Amino acid sequence: MEYVFEFILELVFEGGIEVSKNNNIPKYIRYPLIIIISLFFIAVIGLIFFVGILSLKENMLLGICFILIGLFMLIMSVIKFRKTYFSKVDKDKLI
Repeated sequence: MEYVFEFILELVFEGGIEVSKNNNIPKYIRYPLIIIISLFFIAVIGLIFFVGILSLKENMLLGICFILIGLFMLIMSVIKFRKTYFSKVDKDKLI
């Protein structure tokens, strides 16, 4: 059962990311996909921050580690998002 969920989620997210990069797909399909995928990643990073803040009461070192991991993931996801969606690379130059 675990493999089925993993396959479905991988298909949805990887397919959604690839479709959102394709300019041949209409904008009214691409933009909601970008929003849904971004909201999912924001929710995961927010959950890591939340767990970090809650664990500060019990174990200070673990809470700081969770917050640093969340901060690292937030920074790296912003960089990846900007690189993927805002920078237009001429694909003819890559070939």
